Order: sequence, then structure tokens, then C-alpha cells
Amino acid sequence: MRKSLVLALCVLALVAALPRESQAAGPFNFYIRGGVITDQNLSFSPFLWTIGANLDLNLGPILTLSPECDIIVYQFDFSPLWLAPAVLLNLRFSALYVGAGVGIFALLGSGGTLTSDPLFKLNGGIKLDSIKVQAYLYTPFDAFFSSIGIGATLGFGF
Repeated sequence: MRKSLVLALCVLALVAALPRESQAAGPFNFYIRGGVITDQNLSFSPFLWTIGANLDLNLGPILTLSPECDIIVYQFDFSPLWLAPAVLLNLRFSALYVGAGVGIFALLGSGGTLTSDPLFKLNGGIKLDSIKVQAYLYTPFDAFFSSIGIGATLGFGF
């Protein structure tokens, strides 16, 4: 709980220091990104990092549809490979955004493919000129917040 409070205060301080308007404009924005993902205890054991991309389709001044796909890598071993595709609907408030959507985890390799049930994905972040910082969590629909995957990404736009 103490870690969550400190993290929330750090995010609020960062938001207070940001410019008030987002520079991202146009019909869509494409981002290449990397980050980390862990469990609800923030143990980072095992260390899982992500690399992926997302596309922000700007549907209006405050609404964005964001399909995305990340590859989840255990330490630096690329076999087997976990994919984490998701689709999110975000509300944008100046440079900040929050949203929710659906995602899955798919294990590729090891002689076959294994997919998870659909998962609820909640996210929020900051979207500036060509940088996008995102924090998110995954939780199963059938047992909301019983088990949580928490992550953060840093994206660079084109």
C-alpha cells in the first residue's frame, strides 16, 4: 500500500509539471514502445520486459481507439514467446489519457499455441509530441482484481 501511495504521488507531481496541451494531432499516431510487466506485489521476479507497438486512432478531440500488441520476454530468452494484443478506448484530457479495453495473452512456441481468456485492461498515461508514457493493469473478467498484472511502457511516436 505504501508503494502505491508513493507511486501515485510521483505521478501527480509529474502531471503537475507537464504542459497543458497535447502536441499529438492528426488522424492517427503510431508508437514503438518498450517497458516492463510484473504482478500485483511489484516483485519483478521473474523479470519480464515488453517491446511492442500501438496505433492511436483519434476519433475526436477527446476520444482515441488504440489497438496495440506487445511481446513479453522473460529476461532475454525469446523462446517461448508471449504476445499481448489489446484494444483500448481512451479519453484524452489535454496531455493525459485514461481508458479501458480487452486484451489476451498468447503463448507461441513450445510445440503449439496457448491463449488466455479475455482480460480487462485498464490504462492511463501522458501523451506528448512524440512520447507516450503509459501505466496499465490486466485483470481477469471472471475474478476482477483477484490477480493483477501491472506494467509501464515508454513509447516513441512517428
